Amino acid sequence: MLNQSRTTINRGFRAAAHAYQPYLGRIATLLACACALSLFLYGVFLLEAVAHAASLASAEKQTRDIASQMSALEGQYLVDTQALTPEKAQALGFVTPAVVSTVVANEQSFSFVGR
Repeated sequence: MLNQSRTTINRGFRAAAHAYQPYLGRIATLLACACALSLFLYGVFLLEAVAHAASLASAEKQTRDIASQMSALEGQYLVDTQALTPEKAQALGFVTPAVVSTVVANEQSFSFVGR
């Protein structure tokens, strides 16, 4: 009985193999093309990831450089503002305003109102 079921299964496999025999070349070509396309896309995505990592490192370096420059400029600003006196400002051409007014934002209309 076991031998008879194996024979039946073998016949089924042979029938299927015989039915798909004309398509085996096309199927093999299709699978080879799919594998080649997959490898190509893998390479493209890998190169994109490396390029992205390189640009990220470059952006981090630029951020550090800009932060360093900003720190130097803030230090210079503090030195300059501490050295500025009303007399020096007047010598540079600044004038004292006649009336001082404050500008505030009105919360209801979000428009500026002078007080």
